[in-house]
Amino acid sequence: MSGIIDIQLVATTADAAEASMLFDRVWEAASMVPPEIIVAALHSGGYCALARLGDTVVGASFALASNNGILHSHVTGVAKGHSGSGIGAQLKRHQWNWAQAHGYRAIGWTFDPLIRRNAWFNLVKLGAEVVSYHENFYGELADSINSGDHSDRLYVNWSVSATGNSTSGVFVVATGNDVVVPTPDDIESLRQLDRCAALEWRLRHRELLRLLWQPSAYIRGLTENSEYVISTNDRKA
Repeated sequence: MSGIIDIQLVATTADAAEASMLFDRVWEAASMVPPEIIVAALHSGGYCALARLGDTVVGASFALASNNGILHSHVTGVAKGHSGSGIGAQLKRHQWNWAQAHGYRAIGWTFDPLIRRNAWFNLVKLGAEVVSYHENFYGELADSINSGDHSDRLYVNWSVSATGNSTSGVFVVATGNDVVVPTPDDIESLRQLDRCAALEWRLRHRELLRLLWQPSAYIRGLTENSEYVISTNDRKA
C-alpha cells in the first residue's frame, strides 16, 4: 500500500452510505449496517469514521453511544486487498482518541474467538481485556464470513485513559495451573472447505470457554502460538 490514509468522521448522509457499502463489501452482506442506522446512531451521539486512500474508501468503523461509560464498537472493517496494512489499527486509534475526547472510560466490542488474527489484534496489538464469553451472541448470521456457524463471541474492553495514549498488550506464558485453549490456523477458510470440521472446532472451544462463566476464571492473555490462557485464580488476588 502506498499513500497516506486519511481518517475522518462521517459527517453527511453520503458518508454514511459509503461506510455502509464498505461493510457490505467486506462481509459480502446486504445492508449489514444500513446508512439510516448510522445516521440515527450519530444523531444519538455515536461514532462512525471512514478511512480513505486518495478518493477510495478502504476502511470504516462504527460505534454506538452508551450511558455506562463504555463506547460500544459494533463493527470495524478494512477493504479486501488492504488487510494487514495497518488501516484497522489506525481506525481503532482514531476511535480511541474520539472516545477519550468524549469522556468514555473504555471501548467495548465482540469478536469471534476462533479467528486467530482477531485475537492477536485485540489482545496483543491493542491490549484489550476479555471480560465475558457469550454463546451464539447474534444468532445465525448470513454474511460470507460467519454463515453456517454459531456466533459465539468474546466481549472485550479497551481502556481509555483520561490522559496519555492507548497501550498495547503482550504475549503471555501459560503456567501449570492455567487452561490453554488453542485456535485453528484459519477458521474462515475451514468453514468453506470443511463445515463439519469447523463446527467441531466451535463445539470444542465452547466447552473450554465455558470455564469463563466461573466467577474466578478469566482470560489472562494469548500465547505466541495463538492460544488463549485461562486462569482460574481470582485476578484480584
